[in-house]
Amino acid sequence: MLIIGIDVGTTGCKAIVMDESGMPAGSGYWGYGLVTGTGGRVEQDPQDWIRGMTEAVRQAVEGLDPSEIGALSLSTQAASSLLVDEAFRPLTPAITWMDGRAVEQRDALEKELGGEFLYRTTGWISHASLDMAKGLWLSEHETDLFQAAAYFVTTLEVMNHFLTGAIAIDPTNAAMRQMMDIGTNQWHPSILKAAGMETAMLPPILPTGAFLGCLTEEAAESLGLHERVKVYNGAHDQYCGALGAGILKPGEAMLSTGTAWVVMAVSEQPVFSSSHISPGPHVIPGLYGALASLPAAGASLDWLKNNITGGSYAEIDGSVLCRVEKSSDLFFLPFLAGACFPSLNTNAKAAFLGMDLDTDRMDLALACMEGVAFQLRMALDEYESSGLMVTDLRVTGGAVNSLAWTTILAAVCEKQNIGILDARDTPGLGAACIAAVGAGVHPDYGRAASAFGKGFRRMDADTGLVCHYQRKYRRYLAKWLAMNLAEEACDRENNETPDLNNEQRV
Repeated sequence: MLIIGIDVGTTGCKAIVMDESGMPAGSGYWGYGLVTGTGGRVEQDPQDWIRGMTEAVRQAVEGLDPSEIGALSLSTQAASSLLVDEAFRPLTPAITWMDGRAVEQRDALEKELGGEFLYRTTGWISHASLDMAKGLWLSEHETDLFQAAAYFVTTLEVMNHFLTGAIAIDPTNAAMRQMMDIGTNQWHPSILKAAGMETAMLPPILPTGAFLGCLTEEAAESLGLHERVKVYNGAHDQYCGALGAGILKPGEAMLSTGTAWVVMAVSEQPVFSSSHISPGPHVIPGLYGALASLPAAGASLDWLKNNITGGSYAEIDGSVLCRVEKSSDLFFLPFLAGACFPSLNTNAKAAFLGMDLDTDRMDLALACMEGVAFQLRMALDEYESSGLMVTDLRVTGGAVNSLAWTTILAAVCEKQNIGILDARDTPGLGAACIAAVGAGVHPDYGRAASAFGKGFRRMDADTGLVCHYQRKYRRYLAKWLAMNLAEEACDRENNETPDLNNEQRV
């Protein structure tokens, strides 16, 4: 039997075909775009998800015997949501997880329900990009469409319905809508009421891996498959990525290094913290994920190369490590898109500290890599202080192509065993694991991940670099703290400054 894993992402759809032993048999990709607008709008045409999946799967199965394909499942972006009618025809564009229009609604819901209640119930602090706030925005600003809608759904439900006619979401995706109680995996009535949402507008929450049905005639024809292919309920892309990376036990974590860097760890119970680690149900019943995001971490090096250093990534990678001692007093605070974890400050700004006349472009590149690594170390330290010690950290994404960056990571994060994953498309592999277990090809996720995963190689930390970065990390923390305190002092001063236009001022 051949298995298909489909990853419906933010900017494109990937499909991979695997045989039972875990050997790849085909792959495909189809890209699509985003539509941005004023007021923080970031939208997407939901039909692009279906077109992207259709084209990616057709590429992946080209030359294969369709009768050998037995099952598929999905990895999807979460909290990209829209209103649909009874026939699942879109009434609105998809409001993506990057959209920021619902700030007023978020503030109102947090005031009514309480920020700590929302965090402890849903695993997420209140946020304008999540569906609780966006649903309220739709009810207030698109009232006619909201009243006419049959469902308020996300990517997974749109794809499940197209494939099988079933309407279902899984707990990993539902948690990121900020309307599900992660203790019960059910929609929370008080949150729905505050958001102006009826339970009937939301899909049933079925377990990850639940059998949804076989392909409809329309879906089978579109994908170039037969109608006997079984479809199993998928999961959110970070959770699928962790599954595809073999992150299945407490203490293990995946570091996904893209535009943002995301840490996904596994725990035996939900992990809450003052820094707002985001807990949620794992694909394996009884376990939980613990997620933290470092926005613009990978984008920092992209920005530096495109605007300052020039050259190629290969040039940067081959030039920076010989500058470690020279640049020992140079620091970079990687907050080009604000700070998120472990200290939320959307107004935080990036900065280079310690430059002199001898500083050159490759010194800046090294400081950029170090600054991102230090922020990751801060995140891992915060996990540990919250009761979750990460012992094994497996890295995937763009940073694995950089020997310099992974060498720095291994030295900065010396408490962890750093592994570089051989597989690149772990979300698709995770989706394939879900389908394989559902179809009985493998008895459990552990053995499916072992069969489908391509393993990893250990990064041995250089002893000299470990000592160097232990000292530099302590200095980085001091500078980071000093800048935070300075910003807070400025904010207090600005709040206390009298209004010069006040008529009472003489």
